[in-house]
Amino acid sequence: MTTVQRWSGQESRTLRNALRMSIRDFASHLGVAERTVSKWEAGGAGVTPRPEMQSALDTTLGKAPVEARDRFTAALRAAVPFPAAAPDVPVSDATQLGDLVAVFSSRSEFSTQISPDHLLGGAKTVRAVGLSLNLLAQGFADSQWRDLLDAGGRARCLFLDPAGSAVQAREAEEGFSPGQLSGLTKLNIETLMRVRERLAVGRRDHLELAVYDDTIRFNVVLADDLCVAQPYLPVSRGVDSPTFVVRRQKDRSCLYPVFEQFFEAQWQRGRQL
Repeated sequence: MTTVQRWSGQESRTLRNALRMSIRDFASHLGVAERTVSKWEAGGAGVTPRPEMQSALDTTLGKAPVEARDRFTAALRAAVPFPAAAPDVPVSDATQLGDLVAVFSSRSEFSTQISPDHLLGGAKTVRAVGLSLNLLAQGFADSQWRDLLDAGGRARCLFLDPAGSAVQAREAEEGFSPGQLSGLTKLNIETLMRVRERLAVGRRDHLELAVYDDTIRFNVVLADDLCVAQPYLPVSRGVDSPTFVVRRQKDRSCLYPVFEQFFEAQWQRGRQL
């Protein structure tokens, strides 16, 4: 069974997500205030709970259902960088994995290992560009969006235009019936527009929505320092394409800035909704 030598806010948040608990429920389970859990998670790896809470977290993990422990283990593996290479294989700096921390064979595999709440919950800045952005619109509940935005978070979501020519080309390439992907995209846009409309007036500009009509190349979600990127391959359906998880490295430029630049360039070309 996976054990944690020293709990930080990062592992605490990972455990809460693995248990499928809200911050309120998790705090109640541990017997602490909600603001305490929020403080841990906001501090991430830089915050260490008190010794008695270390024991409480150990106990919670030990008593968790098997499937929750499996989710916890998988999420921890995705959050920790891989070794640069086997010890007996010399490599140059150019061949190291840099900020790439996990690779999944498909979006479906990624989704079974990392929940939307693990990726987006508590994020301060979310930026996403893709086709229908199901992870954001379908995987993250309206109430979760409201919590994120009411807490001061901001999001920019860029969809492939459901009325454009690029989505029609992608439908044909993936073998979908005409209107199938565009209909789903339209539904997801309407879902997030509804979330925005229900926010307090002063918060509505925290959720920006836009569409673009270019050949689709990547689905990219940037949540603070974490990036999930997936290429759109010829013929293959989006859910079957490999998915990469990247964590920004502050001391050097690797893949994160590449995907960040890709998002910003596409956002500038988009049409605001």
